[in-house]
Amino acid sequence: MSSALAKEKEALAKEEGKLKKLLAAVKKFMAKEFLWILSAALLAIPIALIMTYILEKYAEDIVTYLNQFLKGKPLFIASYVLSIAGIYFTRAVVGAIETMVNTDKSK
Repeated sequence: MSSALAKEKEALAKEEGKLKKLLAAVKKFMAKEFLWILSAALLAIPIALIMTYILEKYAEDIVTYLNQFLKGKPLFIASYVLSIAGIYFTRAVVGAIETMVNTDKSK
């Protein structure tokens, strides 16, 4: 009877260890993603400023069309959102390529 109880207790301890490792991995992943989002948001500011400047300086007809499309919202906001999306998309593509390269090495 006590050996069965000891085995159950050992199995529970093993499962608890797996759960703690999983939670630690999830915390690490969430922290990493938060830092990526924060860095993308900060890096997008100068990119959006440059994009807005170039559009306003050299593409007035495109700006007129974009202002109609944006319905009164500032062009900088659209440039900023587009910059964040571009940075994060680029990060996703690089991560996918890195995964594919690492998968090929393990074979």
